Amino acid sequence: MLLCGVSEADITPALGSTIPGYFADRKSTGILDRLYAKAIVAEADGSAVAFVGLDTILVPTGVVRRIRERVARFTAIPPDRVMVSATHTHTGPAVVSTTFLEADESYLEWLADKAADTVILAYNSRREARIGFGSGHEADIAFHRRFFMKDGTLRTNPGLRNPEVDRPAGPIDPEVGVVRIDDAQGRPMAVITNYAVHTDTVGGTDYCADFPGELSVMLKKALGEQTVSLFMMGTSGNINHYNVMNGRIEDYAKPSRHYIKMGRILAGEVLKVREKIGTSGEIKIGERHSAVTLQYRQPTEEQIQAAHEALDRLPEGHVERNFAKELLEAARRGEGSTEAEIQAITIGELAIVGLPAEIFVEFGLDIKARSPYGQTLINELCNGFAGTYVCTPESYRLGGYEPRITSMNRLQEETGDLFVQRALEHLEELRSAT
Repeated sequence: MLLCGVSEADITPALGSTIPGYFADRKSTGILDRLYAKAIVAEADGSAVAFVGLDTILVPTGVVRRIRERVARFTAIPPDRVMVSATHTHTGPAVVSTTFLEADESYLEWLADKAADTVILAYNSRREARIGFGSGHEADIAFHRRFFMKDGTLRTNPGLRNPEVDRPAGPIDPEVGVVRIDDAQGRPMAVITNYAVHTDTVGGTDYCADFPGELSVMLKKALGEQTVSLFMMGTSGNINHYNVMNGRIEDYAKPSRHYIKMGRILAGEVLKVREKIGTSGEIKIGERHSAVTLQYRQPTEEQIQAAHEALDRLPEGHVERNFAKELLEAARRGEGSTEAEIQAITIGELAIVGLPAEIFVEFGLDIKARSPYGQTLINELCNGFAGTYVCTPESYRLGGYEPRITSMNRLQEETGDLFVQRALEHLEELRSAT
């Protein structure tokens, strides 16, 4: 028998707090919509797992650890069976310090405890439930953001309707993954949505959960206010909402209301898919995870020299001056490595893979294509933050924004292949155990 519980809590910081996402220290001045921590607990045959979604740009490893420890203290859910991920909103709280801003440590402690409490409340409210999954298709709100130019170069976000653009440098993932959770009487409890497109559509200085927030609003209107809408970000390191080839400038001027349009379009597809999903209360739950050691890239002497020259000649605030500061900070930190967690959770024929960075879409498509499960969701920016972008090997040669070395973006070229290999190993282990 399947038992499920759900909960959500407001995590909106005080006005005047820092908003991350750009090379600047933005201070919040208003609220477009509230930010939330959301939790779904599923238990079958005494084996429980929890999914936590935070309206933050990422989830620091320390926050994940504190959430898991508190959950384990007050429930029977082991720490390693709690999957914590971020929606990646660029209009949320500062959760990590960078070259340009400082995170509020007191807020981080409060955030971790608040998120853990949503899991505890979900666990304490679990009841007989049914679950099912399916997928839809939405290709009109997500676009590859790296482009080959007519002069043979590659640029990230080259500008709307730029006549020098030749073609996109890669694919998108149009799959809309949907997980339906109802109680035993068929009343909606939760919906998990998995989709790959950057949550950076709003801008400005107002807090906003971006399109996942509007998605939640629409699902609650359709299914009831009790419904928890938990969004899992797909592999979108090189995917965003800009229709470079055919977009309208008025749709993208920041601050933008484009997120409302995106959330409503996505909600329409989610609701359509949900209505077609059959549910079951007889399923098995599995989990595997492991740590991988990731080495950092180092700037070359030529890059360091060029960065010093950029600081000498460029005015404060110039984008290349900002990149120069970041590269020099990476050089100052020197060689090193980081530990990252790869996790897979299975619920019947559904697999959810957690990866701890912004992953290029090609890697997510590869895992999905090779997964031994009926449906596989990829949940990026999950269980900590190993580094900003995990790019394809070819991308480092082609250039563009994503491969550039910064203090937070210096993982080695083989990282993506390692993530894919480890994720597939865990999925095969889980498949063999059933």
